[in-house]
Amino acid sequence: MGQYWTVINIDNRESSGRLGKLGEFFWHFNPIINYLVAPNIPTCYKLRTPMEKSQTNSSGATLLTLPDELLLIIAEELVEDYLVLMCLSLTCVAMWEVTEQVRYRSLYAKLKTFSWAGGRIILLGDYGRALPHGVLTAEDIKQLKLTEYHKKNLGTGLYDQHFKEPNSDISLFMEGRVQSNAALGRELLEFSRKKPFSDWICLKWKDFMLARTAGDYWMIRNFTKREFTKSSRPNLTQVLYCLIGCSQDPSVSMPGGEDLINGKWAGHRIDITLASVHKQEHEEDSNWKDITPHIKEFLEWSAKAGGDRKFKFH
Repeated sequence: MGQYWTVINIDNRESSGRLGKLGEFFWHFNPIINYLVAPNIPTCYKLRTPMEKSQTNSSGATLLTLPDELLLIIAEELVEDYLVLMCLSLTCVAMWEVTEQVRYRSLYAKLKTFSWAGGRIILLGDYGRALPHGVLTAEDIKQLKLTEYHKKNLGTGLYDQHFKEPNSDISLFMEGRVQSNAALGRELLEFSRKKPFSDWICLKWKDFMLARTAGDYWMIRNFTKREFTKSSRPNLTQVLYCLIGCSQDPSVSMPGGEDLINGKWAGHRIDITLASVHKQEHEEDSNWKDITPHIKEFLEWSAKAGGDRKFKFH
């Protein structure tokens, strides 16, 4: 039958679904790459966008007799619940303006819960049995109900988990509380048809992805080992696969595939970002190792052996 593979985010309990045999999917783009790009909120979200006066009917509300400082304290208590914070923000002009920075922080926290950036990522084969040491914690094993598996078979147990695929539609309309409350859904729908509210309600994952500018380049970073590799956007998928594969069975369906089953980054904390972002985050920290030459050499050889495919590295 051959060995089948899946990409798993251990922290989010999500996966790519079964991808097929290595040679069948290796050279194709995988949208999972998009979820590994650290989310970025466009600057337009930080700009003050006041609500029109005609859109409030709460001028006599007791809550609004409180000073802004107290209204801000109330909003801060809701920062971990984006839906509730948005409902509060939409009540009137004053609340919309007071909650501006809190909304931004709450939105970023919401995006992080959907993102794979910084998660433990592994490309796992169904013939794999053991996992690299330390990939699963004792708490992971308990939560995933793998306690009956010997440590030499944890890979089998992890592969057999029925993880869901990540959801690209993260709008507030997808919230279970909105779907079960018709009145709330109708009210949000009305706001979603107007600026600036629509951007805060009709959230799409693609709207928060980094955009590369001339002279910049993409990096896949390993926070566990503090290593990185550079790549052009079209080849990020292949570069990632070269590093996160895990299996004990060398039966693969592509030239050089046997070198991928013991990925040096399998189960490590990984994200994708731009070099400019990395420089800002680690401006005074040069303790990162560039492993691009090794990956570049392998991919160029494998591409040639597999049909003279072209790879472009920075």
